[in-house]
Order: sequence, then structure tokens, then C-alpha cells
Amino acid sequence: MLDISKYKEVFPPAVAHGYPENLYNDIIANRRKLDNKLFFDRLVDTLGVKVGHHYPPRTPSDLTSLHKTITHAPIPDPQKQCLLFYLLKDLSPSTHTEHELAAAFATKTLMPQKLWTFMEGLHALDRQQFMTAVEFLSHPSLLPTFTEEVLECLLKHARGGEDEKLALAYFHAVRPPLERKEVRDTFVDYLAERSVVEAFYFVRGRPEDERRGLLEIVVASALGAFAGARKAARGAEIVDLPLEEEEEGWVEEYLVEGKGRNLHGARDTVMARRIATGRYREALHDGGVKGRRYDGVTWDVVKDGLARGLGDRGHEKPFVVV
Repeated sequence: MLDISKYKEVFPPAVAHGYPENLYNDIIANRRKLDNKLFFDRLVDTLGVKVGHHYPPRTPSDLTSLHKTITHAPIPDPQKQCLLFYLLKDLSPSTHTEHELAAAFATKTLMPQKLWTFMEGLHALDRQQFMTAVEFLSHPSLLPTFTEEVLECLLKHARGGEDEKLALAYFHAVRPPLERKEVRDTFVDYLAERSVVEAFYFVRGRPEDERRGLLEIVVASALGAFAGARKAARGAEIVDLPLEEEEEGWVEEYLVEGKGRNLHGARDTVMARRIATGRYREALHDGGVKGRRYDGVTWDVVKDGLARGLGDRGHEKPFVVV
């Protein structure tokens, strides 16, 4: 059992004073913002420590009970150190001592540096200090722990301003496996918002059974989000993608018959890709596109031009090399 009593200048005074009301309220608010589950909650669940309703502790008695639960838990001492460090990290801003409580505790108990780093990251994440969290949690000394959960948190909550790039930075540093479909889909949609081409090549590298669904997400992101010049540019990226024959079939089926058929510009994208890839006969005989006008030009005008250019060849079967 970890004997915390010999570190009297570190933990017992904190237990005696308890959590200030504003700190308690802040933690409850952060828990709600983070889908009602802090990473401290995940950690105690993983370790099998039954803290009950005591975190965050509202009274000194609650904190004393939580401290006792942790120190008497049937888990290794380094894991107890992690949990106690987290609690002291909570209390450090509310104390007026020369040294930060959590750091003093980690030093005096000889807490392993990688655990210290890991808990700094989790604590920052729970306080929505996302940049600080990524700096700690992407450290190369850390073993992969909660990697998909961390990425999911960043994708959902670290959006806007400088935080916008943190999910990508964390992914490249840690390489979570993306085994959970919801995290994988959200990450691909996030990539596609930033770059259709980057998202496409990421999808290319995924296992075969994932690629079709992920490619549909890339297409949907390109055609379904934004407006005006940004939308046109992203649509052009879809048209220019170097799709393989199988991928081409997936995209066409998605935009013509699948859920993507209701996306604005779905059939236009199919027509544009057919022309861009030299499939002129397919474009000529496509009756699905309407005669909508773009800068004075309609698809009917384009198809008339194709018909004149192909001449009698427009009715021939495509030439196939066997």
C-alpha cells in the first residue's frame, strides 16, 4: 500500500481544505462539455477503482474518502501515484504555496517521468487545454493509451483557431489504429474538410473493407459542405481525383443511385468526371443531368459539342483491349 502519510507537506493539507466551490463547478461543467466523461473517469474505470460519486469531491470529507479509496485500492503504487497526482493537479491553482503541489508530490514520491507526462496530458485534456494536452500526450516516451478516445475528443471539441490542427498533429504523432468506425469516419470527414486530396490518399491506405464507405464520406464532405467558390473548388478536386476503376464505380453508384444522389451537384460531378476521364460516350448518353446554366453554358450545350466531336463514333461501343 502506498504510504502517503510520510509526505505530510504535500497531500494531507490539501485533503483538509477540500475543493473550492468554483473548482467543483468548473469540473462538473467540463464533464458535461466532454460528453459526461472525463479522462479521469476513464482512468479509474480502467484501473477498476470504485470512486463512486466522490469525484469531483464537494467537501473535505469527500476528498478524504476519495484519498482513502485510492491509497487502499488493490492496484500497483505507480497507478495510485497517477490518481493522486491528478487530484493535486486540481488543487494546485487554488493553493498559495511556492511549489506546485502535483509537481512536489511527483518529485517526492519518485513518480516515473512518463506517468507524470501522461497525467499532465490527461488533466489538461479534461480542462479543455487542448494544445497543452497534445504537447504532453504526443510525447514519444508514452505507451499508447486512450489514443482513439483522445483523438475523438480533439475531433469533437478542439475546433476553431489554433486548436483546429491539433487532431491532425496528434494523429501523425501517435498513429491511433482507428478501430472504432465512428472515430474513423469522423477523422476522414475532418481530413476532407481540410483537403479532399489528402483525405483521398488516406482512404487509399486503409483496409479494403473500409475504403468504399470512407470514400463516400470524402465525396459527401466535398459536395455537401461550404458554398460558393470554396464548394466549386472542392468539387473540382473530386473531379480530378485519380480514381481506380473500382473506385470510379463506387463514386458513380453513390452519386447516381446511393445516398449521395441528393447532394447538390451529384450528377454534375459524375458528368464532369466522365468528360475529364475521356468517357465521352457515357457522358453523351447520360440523360440524368439537366440543362442548368453555369456562366451561360448548359450540359445540353456540352453534350451537343460532344456529339459533333464524336460524330458517328458516338453510337459505337467503347474500344476495349482484351
